[in-house]
Formats: sequence, C-alpha cells, structure tokens
Amino acid sequence: MDAGDGLTAEQLRARIEEQRALQATLTAQGEDALREIGEAEERQRLRRQLDVEETRSSHLGAVLYSRQRRRRSIDRDEAGALPSEESTFAKPKPQPTPGALAKTTTSYASNVVKRDFVWEVSGLSWLEQQLAQEGRECTSSDIFHVHPNDSDSKYVLVYSPRGASLLHADANVCDESSDWDIYKFRDFLFFDENLRGTLALVRGADSFGTNLCYRFFVRDARGDFRPWGEARRVAVPARDHVACFVGGPDLETEAKGLFGLTFEELLGSEWVVDDSITFKVEIEESVVFSHPSAVPQIRLGKADVTFEQKTPSVEVPPSTLQADLLSLLIEGRHSDVSIEAVYGEAAPATFSA
Repeated sequence: MDAGDGLTAEQLRARIEEQRALQATLTAQGEDALREIGEAEERQRLRRQLDVEETRSSHLGAVLYSRQRRRRSIDRDEAGALPSEESTFAKPKPQPTPGALAKTTTSYASNVVKRDFVWEVSGLSWLEQQLAQEGRECTSSDIFHVHPNDSDSKYVLVYSPRGASLLHADANVCDESSDWDIYKFRDFLFFDENLRGTLALVRGADSFGTNLCYRFFVRDARGDFRPWGEARRVAVPARDHVACFVGGPDLETEAKGLFGLTFEELLGSEWVVDDSITFKVEIEESVVFSHPSAVPQIRLGKADVTFEQKTPSVEVPPSTLQADLLSLLIEGRHSDVSIEAVYGEAAPATFSA
C-alpha cells in the first residue's frame, strides 16, 4: 500500500509541501556540512603548519641550548681552545728530556662517568590495586643523576608488574601542575606510548646525543644482586627534537616478566623478601656536550702528549769464563791454590795458598 493511499488531495498537497521543506532543510544542512569540511581541512592544514613551526622552534632551541652548553664547557675548560699559560686551570705542559720518546694518546674514555642506583618497591602484593587507583600500569623511582656536568644526564626507573605500559605519568597533568613532585616528571614522558616492558631505564628528554652502557640487577633472598640480561652499550644519536631514551631487559621480547615469571610467580619467588623487591642499575655514560647543528664537526676523543724516557742501553762484553778457567789450570793465573805432585818415593802432594 502506497504512503499516499487513502489521503485526500488536500492532504497529499500538504505532504508534498512537507517533503519540499525537508529537502530545503537538508540542502541547507548539506551546504553547512560542506562549509564545515572546508573549515576542518583549513584547520588540518594549519595544524600541519604549526607542526612545522614547532619543529623549527624546537630545532632553534636545541641550537641555542647547544651553544649555551658549549659556552659553559669552555668556561670550565672542558672544550674550546687550550687555556692560556696564565690560566688558573691551565695544566702544566710536560717538558721533554733528552732522549725522551714523545707519545700522543687519544682517549675516548676520559669523559666516562659511572653510577649505580638502587630502588626498592615495597608492598609489592598491593601494587596492582594501588596502580589501578592511580590510573596507570606502572610505578617509577625518584629522579637520579649520573654525569655531574650535564643537567640532562638524569634518569628514572620504571616498573610495570604485568609488563604493560611504561607511561608513568600524564603529560598534561605534569605540565599544568604547580606541585614540583608531579611537574618534575614531565621530561620523562617523551617516548613511544606503545612501549611495553617490565623494568625500564628512562633518560630525561633532550636533543643531544649520549653514549651509554647499562645493566639491570635484582636482589635475591641472600641479599646478592643477580644480573637480569646482559650489559648493553648504545650510542644515542642527536635529534632535531627532544626525546627520551628508554632501555630495558624485555622491551624487545614478546614474553614479559622478571626472569620470565608471571607476577603471581614473582610474589612467591626468591626475589621478593618481606613483600619487597629491590632493583639496581649500573650506568656508565659519556655525554656529548655539542649538537651537530651548532658545531661544524663533533670530535669526542681527547688528545694528550706524554714523554717516555728511554732506558739507557748497557753493553755486555763477551764472556771470558772459558778462557779464565783454562788459564787457571794451565798457568795458575788468578789461582790461590798451588798443587805439587812428586812421583816415586817422594812425600805426598802438598797444597799451598
């Protein structure tokens, strides 16, 4: 049965007018939607332009920061030209002595700093429930520093009991917080939010390169620290934007968990004592104080000249032992004993000195 069956002509005319009014409304709404699409595309274009401008600003900020760091390094006589003879920080130049051998050594380990950091997580059996209340899947240590001359050489440890997300804080909350204990973690959130792992080392965000060697340990029931994974040595490259370095024993493995244990297995293992677990990370770091965009060429080797004194050679004359022994027997030379032997009925041999 058609929609218009049973309707009078007047009713049909009214229905037609309703449809025409609806069409006019839909047409107007369609035009509005088309205009809004254009506005959305313009906003998208502007966002991409903003991204470009922010990247340029970040790059310029990195260049400025690099130059400021280099100025500070020069002031500390850690970079730049050699200090003058009158400088208080000038090292006395080694003076060669006659016959000395000059040796130039280029060291790539003179700037390496070592640091161990220990972190205990107590109340481990309550950790998951407490994290659920906090709205996150991991907890983090306090901030610790490694290289004393680099303000960006700062780190946190992050532990996720289920090997889940390592985002230990909300970036927006950190940015807007007036509480320093929250705000200070904003520099440790510039990494891929899809990263998953049980234990991770996070370096504060910056655009400079650095060289790291790190290894993780867990304390057993006897109080000894046992290594989890091998030591890893990495070169973190410089970037044109700020970012964090993140490293951990199981970030790249499909299976998660401390030594492959589930969280339930971990709670009953030798690694948990009095409902607490203790981690340690050993770090060696050689920071890079220059950014590629601010200096023509980066060189990290430190050259030094030393003088080695050659040991004087001794002339050893040829041996005369054989000739001396022979002359002792034949000529009696250098002998303090004389032997006389008489044959026949003579008296026995006598010795004289």
